[in-house]
Order: sequence, then structure tokens, then C-alpha cells
Amino acid sequence: MTRRAAVPVGVLGLVLFAGTAPGCVAGGDPFTARTPSALGTQALFGAAGWCWTVAVLGLLDRPGRARAERGGGVTALRYLALAALPLYVLHQPVVVAFAYGVVGWPAPIAVKYTVIVTASLAVILLVYEYGVRRNPVTRFLSGMRPGLRSRPAREPSRPVPPLPPSS
Repeated sequence: MTRRAAVPVGVLGLVLFAGTAPGCVAGGDPFTARTPSALGTQALFGAAGWCWTVAVLGLLDRPGRARAERGGGVTALRYLALAALPLYVLHQPVVVAFAYGVVGWPAPIAVKYTVIVTASLAVILLVYEYGVRRNPVTRFLSGMRPGLRSRPAREPSRPVPPLPPSS
């Protein structure tokens, strides 16, 4: 899988996921039923998950030499690549905590889902940034390498003025 195919495969995952909507709203539980409609929904859902996994792996693939020579990769991808393990570890308790409070709301499932995902993402990123990334102890406990110490900025080199002609 190349980086070029990651975006089209991700879009295919979205299309497949959208294809699960009729099975999810038709009544009954499409993930436990054994009707033809439920089995089709399960297959589409599994294929969408596979596409997204492949797309994420393709996008996180290290950029080639040409991109590195042009000035590096995308800053957000570098940030997320370093944060992958801590974000993975942090997501479970945060999502469960928000879901525990939100599931009982008398609101449509789409609203509950949006609230859980948005609030969890915000809290996970804040906890990572201020609780893990900037603290050497929690960096170590999260399996991250020690942070690089900030180096003082170098003064720009100034060209040496030419000597006046001697007479």
C-alpha cells in the first residue's frame, strides 16, 4: 500500500460505512441478527473498518526522501505519530467516562455519539499535551522517548565586511 492509495481507500471506507446506514436504522440489532440484511450490514461495516485501517497506515507511512528534502512532512502527522501510544492508552478511560454520563440523555443517538467523540477527543488531546508530553515522568510511563531539551537559538551569521583597499 502506498501513500497515494491511502486517501482513495479512506474515501471508500466512508462510502462503505454510509452503506451500513439502512441496516442500522431498519430495526433490530444488525450486529447480532442473522438475517440477510444484518449480514450485509456486518460485511460492509467490516470492510469499512479494514479500509480505514489501511488508509491510516498509509497516511502514517514515513515520507520519502524527496519530501524530506523539500522541508519535512506534515506537522500534524509528525505530532500524531509521536503521540500514538499515549493517545491509545488514554482513550479508553476517557471515552468510557464520557459515555457513562451521556448514554442516559434523552437525545438522539447521533447527538450522543457526537458529544462523546468530540468531548473525548478534546480531553484526550489536552491530557496528552499538558499531562504527558511536557512531563518527563509521564513521558517515560507512557513509553515515549525523553523530550529534547530546547536549544538556544543561534544568532544568524553575519557576512564579514570586506577590508578597505590598502593604499
